[in-house]
Amino acid sequence: MKKFTFLILSFALFISGAITAQDVLVVAPGVGTLNDAIEANGGDKIYQLEAGGWYQLNKPIENIDYHLQIIGEEPTDGGLPATLQSNQDAGGAVFQRMFEAKGPLTLKNIYIMNVDLVGAKGTFLIVHTDSASLTVVDNCVLDPVTISGGIRNEKGASKIFFTNNQVLNQGHELSPNDGHFFDEAGPQGLDTLIVENNTFVCMGTNMFSGQFAAVVHGYIKFNHNTWVMQKSQIDWSCFEESFIFTNNLMFDYNTQVWAANWQPMPGGDAAAPKPALIYADTIPGETLPSTRQQFWEYNMHYRNPGFYTLVDELNVIADDNGKPRVNYMSFLWPEDSINAINPNNIPRETILFADDVNFPNWKEGNNLMDIDPMFEDQAIYTHSDNFVKWTKPASLVHALGMPAEDYPLPWASWHWDPDGDITINDTWPIFNGKYTNEDLLRASIENLPMGDLNWFPESKVKWETDKEAIDAHIHAGNEGKF
Repeated sequence: MKKFTFLILSFALFISGAITAQDVLVVAPGVGTLNDAIEANGGDKIYQLEAGGWYQLNKPIENIDYHLQIIGEEPTDGGLPATLQSNQDAGGAVFQRMFEAKGPLTLKNIYIMNVDLVGAKGTFLIVHTDSASLTVVDNCVLDPVTISGGIRNEKGASKIFFTNNQVLNQGHELSPNDGHFFDEAGPQGLDTLIVENNTFVCMGTNMFSGQFAAVVHGYIKFNHNTWVMQKSQIDWSCFEESFIFTNNLMFDYNTQVWAANWQPMPGGDAAAPKPALIYADTIPGETLPSTRQQFWEYNMHYRNPGFYTLVDELNVIADDNGKPRVNYMSFLWPEDSINAINPNNIPRETILFADDVNFPNWKEGNNLMDIDPMFEDQAIYTHSDNFVKWTKPASLVHALGMPAEDYPLPWASWHWDPDGDITINDTWPIFNGKYTNEDLLRASIENLPMGDLNWFPESKVKWETDKEAIDAHIHAGNEGKF
């Protein structure tokens, strides 16, 4: 616990010192102006973008062996932040990535649009190609974020601090498979991943891909985040020193059905193959009782009732056509859960979390299901209904293997685009995640709202005041309220 607190405090002091110690270079809006400024000045500046200004890249941004900091000017009176947009290469193809980071990278107070002016989205947003990389993204809007992956690390041992952001429209609407947001692809696990007080809207397959069971990760924390519509899973990693998942609000999360014949999933257990939203396993050679921590407490997982009607419809079609039946994932399957293939099967994670002798620091509980947050913005429910419509043909083709030609595109659109054009950002603010359900407004471990506290400023002030004590309460494994 002390180690993690020290790490976070040291990181905050480092960033604060860097910002005050370095000169600030104000970059004029335009095409290529940011690229030109960075090439001329290197890593000894903070590059400030003007609030409300529009910037477009003329090539992907690359930094080698220095900490690149791009920080937008704080908008006044709730105005639009600086916008940074992708572009095409000489061959007319959208940049594959906006940032090729070969050194530390900090992005703050920016509206980042990973799309060119004809509507083509980039494959990745940030790709780190150095070892022990540092990524800081704070108070940004990412819309659209990518056609596939978000932040990808190709060397390992990375540190990622992702806080106070809005992330919209990852992936595509052509199939259920379109990549991962946090993608740790290096030869060793990540050092630190802190994801706190963010809102994710209309996201793709998976939030965190940790190479299933190939590497051991350090400290992972997802706390006070809101998800509104995501196709698939939370994480695909089995080995972590500490995984904390608390106070998160998931609305229409894990909506793509899973077919029984896919089991076990990558990283799963052939002897207990039923997958859950929690992935966890013993590390090879680990001494028991384990000292590692898993803490999955005080979260809410909701699905539109239409998704439950849909899975019943799909299983009728599956039975009629001799196809494997489908189901959704539970947070953690209870011990008496029934697998249609093997009624006696108890999933691996259920067994491990129930073993308080060998895994005394593994806690799962106080999680809520299917409580409507009662969002203020009714467009969220319209998109949710469209998401159900989109999922039916996607599931028939993908999960049941029915002929794709029988379910032609276009399927119902469910991505969030209030102005109707992903190449512009004329609508501001772009999203409203505030809700009114009284029970959820005090359902977190601190008796504060579930999900992203940026939608509830007074509650966020209370949380920030007690943050160190709250973190200590959680790291100590306390399942009771703070």
